[in-house]
Amino acid sequence: MYSERINKEKLISSFLRGYVTAILGPRRVGKTLFVKHYAEQHPERLWVMLNMDIMKERIRIQAQELEIMIEEKALQKIGGAKKIWVVIDEAQKCPEVFDQIKVLYDQFKGEDKIKFILTGSAILSLHQFSAESLAGRIELHHLYEFTLREAALVKYQNLSLTSLFDLIDGAKHPEEIGQVIHELSPFKPMLSKQLEELLIWSGLPEIFEIPTEEEKILYLSNYIQTYLEKDIRPIQTITDLHLYRNLMNIIAEQTGSVREDQKIIEALGCTRDTLKKYRGYLGSTLQYQDVYPFIGSTLKRVVKSPKGYLLNNGIVSVLTGLNQIPLLEKSGLIGHRFENWFLNELNTWLAREPYRAEIYYWRLSTGTEVDFVLERKPKIYPFEVTYKGIPDRKKIKNLYRFLAEEPRAEWGYYIYRGNFQVDEEKKICFIPSWAIA
Repeated sequence: MYSERINKEKLISSFLRGYVTAILGPRRVGKTLFVKHYAEQHPERLWVMLNMDIMKERIRIQAQELEIMIEEKALQKIGGAKKIWVVIDEAQKCPEVFDQIKVLYDQFKGEDKIKFILTGSAILSLHQFSAESLAGRIELHHLYEFTLREAALVKYQNLSLTSLFDLIDGAKHPEEIGQVIHELSPFKPMLSKQLEELLIWSGLPEIFEIPTEEEKILYLSNYIQTYLEKDIRPIQTITDLHLYRNLMNIIAEQTGSVREDQKIIEALGCTRDTLKKYRGYLGSTLQYQDVYPFIGSTLKRVVKSPKGYLLNNGIVSVLTGLNQIPLLEKSGLIGHRFENWFLNELNTWLAREPYRAEIYYWRLSTGTEVDFVLERKPKIYPFEVTYKGIPDRKKIKNLYRFLAEEPRAEWGYYIYRGNFQVDEEKKICFIPSWAIA
């Protein structure tokens, strides 16, 4: 199943430039499907597909035969009559490929004779090897699981690809945002239902083809096992796979909370270095993300520990056993799932932006908190995110205080399940979560 991706134009633009393109993302988010779909739209081009999950292909590249393999599959020499478009899946699994790509890139640089497109689900390896072998030759891009809009597009192709974030970033007055939300209102019931699905099952594309709850749980359980066996077990420095799985369980339970490393160390019975290393691999395989505190002008009063997120809500559902909205509401953890979903929306937005940006949270030692603070210099965008359907006076007060202390933030954004409204005096825009699509 192929569905349009919000960031497709940025990825396609990279395909058309002369650099090596690398698309990074967690396993099964549709990286390979996106590239193959693009290739199908351009049958006039000469495509060569390689996969480093295939042992015999990996062995040949380890024997320095990348150039030979490309020419055999293309049925012509590199530099011949047609440009060769080479796609290499899971490139990080064969480190030897990077030096060979470098040699071919440098040999034909400026001649428009060969284009490399790499995919990978391990950011550490691709960053490491690209820095060592392909520095100045590679563009790194990210593809995440479906956003709310992308998930809706699976069934409702008449939705546009324009995200509400683009209006927020475009310095539009909130009333203009309200007009767009009004035009989107016929989709509200469908989008609201789709959002609940994302809170429980995540936005992995294949999830949307699975009809029953039981089958979804089985798919996600197999996803976790495949991740452990294929992505983690081969890492020589991971010596205790059981401990790694237990760490995933703990992080799933604490997703969205401020990290308490000492408690995790005591629960796992491991050293601080082991915790740091194992959590680092969760991050490098794009399953986990730390969100660090925003310092701003309150250096002495902020909480300094990061919040940790196991990014896939479906995995969190399986590891915690909480896979129904009523159960999540009763447990008090529905807010953390809501934050997890919104973090994916933010990551997808930033993945298509040309300027560097960072995602933070803001919390004072007094307990005053704003869930997400996006810094995209020179601007700051604070977001308060709640599953509630009516505005929370305390949360509004927190957002208002942040705005008072950070002059770079023109407006605060309150994401909830209520109606669109604007508080001109406090400079707060209330946005219904279903409209984030």
